[in-house]
Amino acid sequence: MYRIQCCVISPSLPVATLFRSQLEQSAFVDGIASLAEYPSSEIIGRMLRLGALDFAIVDCEDFTQAAAVMRQIRTEGPNVEIIAVCQEEVRTLSELLRIGVRDYVPCGAPAELARDTIERSIEKLRGRPQSARNGGTIAAFIPGKSGSGASTITANTAMAAARTPAKKTLLLDLDREAPVQAFLHRLHPEHFLQEALANVEDMDRSIWDRLVSLRNALAILPAEADGSAIEGGRMQKLLDFARRHYDLVCVDLPGPLDSPSVEVLFEAKHVFIACTQDLAAVHVTIRTVDRLRRLGLEKEMRILLNRYSREHVMSRERIAGLVNLPVELTLPNDYSAICASVEKGKAVDPASPLGKAYGKLARTLLNERAESAPKERKFLEFLYQPFRKSSYARA
Repeated sequence: MYRIQCCVISPSLPVATLFRSQLEQSAFVDGIASLAEYPSSEIIGRMLRLGALDFAIVDCEDFTQAAAVMRQIRTEGPNVEIIAVCQEEVRTLSELLRIGVRDYVPCGAPAELARDTIERSIEKLRGRPQSARNGGTIAAFIPGKSGSGASTITANTAMAAARTPAKKTLLLDLDREAPVQAFLHRLHPEHFLQEALANVEDMDRSIWDRLVSLRNALAILPAEADGSAIEGGRMQKLLDFARRHYDLVCVDLPGPLDSPSVEVLFEAKHVFIACTQDLAAVHVTIRTVDRLRRLGLEKEMRILLNRYSREHVMSRERIAGLVNLPVELTLPNDYSAICASVEKGKAVDPASPLGKAYGKLARTLLNERAESAPKERKFLEFLYQPFRKSSYARA
């Protein structure tokens, strides 16, 4: 059995006690070090060289020092699992993503959330398949500039994917300020995203089936325009549930990034930025892409060039150069087809040039889903084992 060496780094005794108690409940944890001060780079390097650090929980009470610790661990020990304990702010989460830390527990979160997050990390270390690895693909769609057509692209891509036999697709609307997916699909839902999040702790298939709306084979979870905040960790759990039950999850993100949007971006395999050819849209898209790039997103991002015309002075190649991102797909300008689609609450005609473009994108997303065998991780024998389940100690 693989035995895990852990370290809890926190200046706060209550925080350290909470996470130690959760780690001690795991049969796979062999040693726990508790450090009340942020360790020096020499100490971290020594722990990594000796194989005495598989799993680090880092309290971000002093974010500058915590970030330096996590950055060194991520650089010198890329297989080490890291959980950050931090304020749930977009700036903080963005910095974590740049460092390469994707798991966090909000300050003051209940013990149950800490335990669930720890269990997910331990499962990764033990090499068990996880929904995040072997589940469905998450594709996030975001407007480069308001009015670029990201919501329409999301809706029609999801509808095109839902036509594929033996594949299940979910459309998730995350815009709680101005949601449009219910309108685009001519739905009159009684249940919304907010209700699913409120019930995510007890979510099962029977509850889920009552909450989602259906448009033919497409499952849709629309949002209600209430501007509500989302409690930390709930979006992650909702995404985990969705990935276990769907091959493709298309997420319609709002332009302004909030914490739940960042959580989706953390998990998305693809991030598509909708852009049009007018100069103002390109200018704002450049700023949007720079903001996403500062989150640590690079390889995931692609441009979807909407309402495209070959005769336009802003060519595909020119826009790709200005934005400094590949253009995944051009979608022809067909205003009448979009109007007819919205009026009927149906997909754009699959045989039309625009419908074929949506179909091409859907096939790309579905075909790229691959089941990969978990990597076997060999136990690294320690030269010695300096850390056991011991008292709270200072570095």
